[in-house]
Amino acid sequence: MITINGEKELIRVENWGDVESRPGFDGRLNPVDHELDAIIGSYVFADKIPCGLSSCRTLHGRGYLVATKDGRLTNIGKDCGRVYFGVDFETMSRQFDKDIAAKENRERLWRFSFKTDEIARSIARIRKGENGARGADWVHKMSRPLVTMNQGCPDAVVWRVRELLKTGSNDVLMQREATKEEAERADALAGRRLPRPHYIQESAGRVARLDALLTENDLREILVIDLDTNLKAFSDLDIDTLSHAKLNQWAKWIGTVDLQLDKATASVQAGLALLAVDNLAPLSALLTKREDISMFRRYLAGLEDVPALSQ
Repeated sequence: MITINGEKELIRVENWGDVESRPGFDGRLNPVDHELDAIIGSYVFADKIPCGLSSCRTLHGRGYLVATKDGRLTNIGKDCGRVYFGVDFETMSRQFDKDIAAKENRERLWRFSFKTDEIARSIARIRKGENGARGADWVHKMSRPLVTMNQGCPDAVVWRVRELLKTGSNDVLMQREATKEEAERADALAGRRLPRPHYIQESAGRVARLDALLTENDLREILVIDLDTNLKAFSDLDIDTLSHAKLNQWAKWIGTVDLQLDKATASVQAGLALLAVDNLAPLSALLTKREDISMFRRYLAGLEDVPALSQ
């Protein structure tokens, strides 16, 4: 692929023959007789081509198209340019690479600008859900009580969920006092009498898809703080006047948009699986106080009754 830095836009040429046929092209340029004027293009090929300097002719697959002050055009690699044209070539090549990157980023941003309405609709669809299904807003609203104190779930549930997230386990383990027979079996296994009372740890069940509660899967962060906020800011940009730094910044961001949308969709599915009443039911085994049991029952009932709401 050959990229030529046109006055207003990048020109891309696939065939090396198109370069050789350009007026003034010299495939055996003597650098002693010519002064470098500008770097006008770059190229990358799988099949190597010879350097256009008569004193070199080294085969290479990556290099620059350069123009001389007397109107000649040839191709050289970076090393050749540095050797034969010195500091001027190094300065020009750095500026050329910077200008090409800026124009490529500007092109990316303009292409992306035509997709913003479609992306905004995707964000809205993921947040609200489709065909009566609950979306990201509902999942975020109803999942927060599981990890936030005083938001609708008993403290014992919140502490255990946080613990499970920290350890990476999904098994709700409980301790109970062992029966006489269980304590005696434990003594036999230990080869000594264990302190009394003896306690046994057992599972009350497993809670699936706790990964929906991880920070990196926070739907508000993905859809509202990142995508929605940045999309609105992007719509106000004057792409043609952005600095190199801003072009790099926004090009990097638009490269994450599709991944973020996919991540949000997957996080919604994980959240819906997590928030199934039967899935969360094992956490009820943690509760002994009547008010905590009532609070958690209300929370679980809300998972079945509360419609999807926008934030």
